[in-house]
Amino acid sequence: MTRSSGSLGGLSNAALARAALAATTPLGASIGDSIATADYNGSDRVTLPPAPTNVLKAAKGIMTWALILCGQRVQIPTTTNIWGFPGETSATILANLPAFHAQMPRKPAFMYIHCGTNDVKDGLSFSAITGNWEAIAVLNAQRNCRTIFAPILPRTSGFSALFSATQFEVMDRCNRWLARFAARAQGMVAVASACLPDITDPASVGAQPRTGYTYDGTHPAIAGGYYAGKAVAAILRNWYPPLDVLPSNNLAWASGLSYANYLQNPMMEGAGGTVTTPSSGAISGTAPTSWSASMSNTVGLTVAHAQVASPVTGRRMHQITFGGSYTASGFTMSTWGPFARLLQNPSTASLASIGAGDTIEALVEFEIDAGNNCIAFPHLQMRWKGPTNYNADLQLPDLVGGLPTEAITGVLRTAPHSYVAGELPLAAGELTHSMFAYLRAENGSYSPSATIRFGRAVIQKVDQ
Repeated sequence: MTRSSGSLGGLSNAALARAALAATTPLGASIGDSIATADYNGSDRVTLPPAPTNVLKAAKGIMTWALILCGQRVQIPTTTNIWGFPGETSATILANLPAFHAQMPRKPAFMYIHCGTNDVKDGLSFSAITGNWEAIAVLNAQRNCRTIFAPILPRTSGFSALFSATQFEVMDRCNRWLARFAARAQGMVAVASACLPDITDPASVGAQPRTGYTYDGTHPAIAGGYYAGKAVAAILRNWYPPLDVLPSNNLAWASGLSYANYLQNPMMEGAGGTVTTPSSGAISGTAPTSWSASMSNTVGLTVAHAQVASPVTGRRMHQITFGGSYTASGFTMSTWGPFARLLQNPSTASLASIGAGDTIEALVEFEIDAGNNCIAFPHLQMRWKGPTNYNADLQLPDLVGGLPTEAITGVLRTAPHSYVAGELPLAAGELTHSMFAYLRAENGSYSPSATIRFGRAVIQKVDQ
């Protein structure tokens, strides 16, 4: 084959350069057992449910938290890049890995692997488990894909029987092997084991979780998912330089600016917004101009809204402070707790600029101050066609406990939505950006002491 000067196989240097740049885009993927399914409500590959209309990322999701805590520096396309196999072992993950790679529209730069606990439960040997893990990493490396392994997380009785001492020994030995394997893998493998001291009860004999860090003895609750995700986020920040993906000024949609922010006043300036008085509970303060603030009808709860300078960055943000007291009763795993909310509906005129084939997404940054004793999770919801059609980041999990008391900062991001002709045109109020802070809902009495801030909100068209 004749090659022209300055080219490879007929490709120009410019084409090669463009291909190289595209190849380095840090898209990720996640595959594993039931713990992996929290990151997308349509990820279960065992029961194969119909594709959900609403794309939801649960507040117990490990990779959901990882993306939030690394500032959304990388992306994991939910509907193609997250597969979960509840109850299955590392052998199942390995067997399905070629098909998982094959169906992704773009090659992932890294993949999060969560498997091993079912192997130990089922009595597989140390050599069988680590052999499958090594084969998974090799298969990924052959596709120029880095691997992040989850350690086998602490577990106790509840969902299944308590591990025996022999099983706990296999579990610990496997986790030590992962650390050695990652150390010699020349940057192609990492293990997110930094979460283990945070999640593990130090007094346990055998790695068992701290109280409230799982909801059934095995699967992470909010705090467990947060700490496991925090360990993954540290790896991602090391692999990929930081980027800021949020607006830095108040440019908003106007005629002819179809790719500008659909939200007015994303920087939370002014105090001309609307504050809605609840029928029970007490709300005070102001909302930023163009925004609406409200709270749940919760006897005894107080919520104060204000625009303040962030103590972390100095940027203007909307602050919500909880106080008073409240009592929760009738708790089930599907119970949403009390909340405070800030929302905006883009202008009716702006909605006409959205056409079939357009894709939109919502983002917002948040800060939770240290000492929080009641915020279960923040929640970002983008309603893309009225109240029943929405995508959400940090959706209600199987709710047990809440976030730890440490200070937390991050960026929430919904999965994108691509419009089809039958969903258009949009009527007034059918596109909404809503930020919530949900409080704990388990039965009991609470005296909230917590502060959260939201800022730099955006609904935007996604450039392809």
